[in-house]
Amino acid sequence: MKPIDVQPQPLLGFARTLRIALSGVKYRLFRAAVTVAVITVAMAFLMNILAESLIKRTVADTARDQIAGMRRIDRWIARLSIPQTPGEIIQQAASADLDDDGRDNLRALGQMADDEVDDMITACVDAAVYLDFFDNLDYGRRRVLVGRAEGTMIFDRLQDAAFRDAFFQRLNDMKTVRFVTEPDRFTTFLEGWPGLRARIDRIRSGQTLAIQMIQGHLDGRSLMEALREADGAFGAVIRDSGFSMSDAEAALLTEQVGQVADNALIEEAMNRAEIRQAIAARRDILPGDVTPALVWDMLKSDDHAAWYLGLMNQHGYPVANWSPDTINDLADARAHAFLLKQAERATTGTGGGLMGIGERMTWLALVSMLVCAVGIANAMLMSVTERFREIATLKCLGALDGFIMTVFLIEASILGLVGGIVGTLLGLLIALLRMLGIFRGLLLQAVPLPELLAASVLSIAIGIVLAAISAVYPSLRAARLAPMEAMRIE
Repeated sequence: MKPIDVQPQPLLGFARTLRIALSGVKYRLFRAAVTVAVITVAMAFLMNILAESLIKRTVADTARDQIAGMRRIDRWIARLSIPQTPGEIIQQAASADLDDDGRDNLRALGQMADDEVDDMITACVDAAVYLDFFDNLDYGRRRVLVGRAEGTMIFDRLQDAAFRDAFFQRLNDMKTVRFVTEPDRFTTFLEGWPGLRARIDRIRSGQTLAIQMIQGHLDGRSLMEALREADGAFGAVIRDSGFSMSDAEAALLTEQVGQVADNALIEEAMNRAEIRQAIAARRDILPGDVTPALVWDMLKSDDHAAWYLGLMNQHGYPVANWSPDTINDLADARAHAFLLKQAERATTGTGGGLMGIGERMTWLALVSMLVCAVGIANAMLMSVTERFREIATLKCLGALDGFIMTVFLIEASILGLVGGIVGTLLGLLIALLRMLGIFRGLLLQAVPLPELLAASVLSIAIGIVLAAISAVYPSLRAARLAPMEAMRIE
């Protein structure tokens, strides 16, 4: 019997396989367009929520920092009026934002050495963790664990050995509550609490003496009025009393206090009957319709600012050294402050969920990916059905199952790439336009370009991977198709 000589199966290179896959896409352009549209919609939705999440987080950080700077006056008035509570001192010392001025303030008020300040800060970090744990407990569980004690009083209460043992026993019985550290570490902290409390009390005593000294130098003025000299004589009084204030901080504080006083002067003029009537006549409205928001909006204009400055001069307000630009700057600063407050409200609850997009949006994104996968799989199955004869012909010409499957997977990946790019660009554009409408000029200060670029690459990659995975079953079905069976199909 003549032997059968089976030669090695010739294999096509990747470039030739890619051209065959591209030909399949070209000849079935309508079905390919439908698949691309499905992927585009899914990736546009994913990129939109990713971009909005990244922008909101960046805007939230920017707004938080700027609002903290705007609240500088409130912080200093509170600091120079009443001593901080022990809990506030702990949070201040444990804060990641504690700078050299803050450390100097703790050292001067508590009359401590540098190593004592370092030890206190380390202990306050642990104390802040425990305080957060107790604050986050609901009232019922906290009542069971520590009774009516709140804040640092909890640590005082736990100094009693019997009460501490009962606390750990009750905590062990609460299977749904997980303590933040090991019991031994908390016990060690409680043993060192009296020393930490003594240092905190020294700081509070230092604050009380410093406040009394500052009150004696007010000379009948309010703290707000006195702080206009924060970069001058009153700033020296603050430092001499024990509070730390850098030259840069004093300059910013003086500027902000002056800005608040100037704003108050402008709004005082608004409430004057003659000026209100003049504004109403200029805007052709009733005097009762003149509101601070309307006037401040007017004052963004150079012409309106110059006119209003003339009115204030005419009625004897101390604005001789002002210019229209002064009023413009005040109006712009007030508008920016309002925008920051809007941004703070709009970004409340930002974060959580997958990649920080929020719990609700995470589920919506997962559902959209599932719908996209089903759509791609359906389109690829229909493509297999339409191409039975083509697949059979390829197999009769010697194409292996792996080659058939590779062709279909490459086709799906090409569609995923196109749909991913188009959807990503569309989703990014929609997100930027929507965020611009909400945050306006603040967005330009907080566009996270590197993060958006990384999210775009991720979105495109997800589109390709999703298309490839969804095409696995249709490709496997095409690869396992018997040639003779396919040839019989009309």
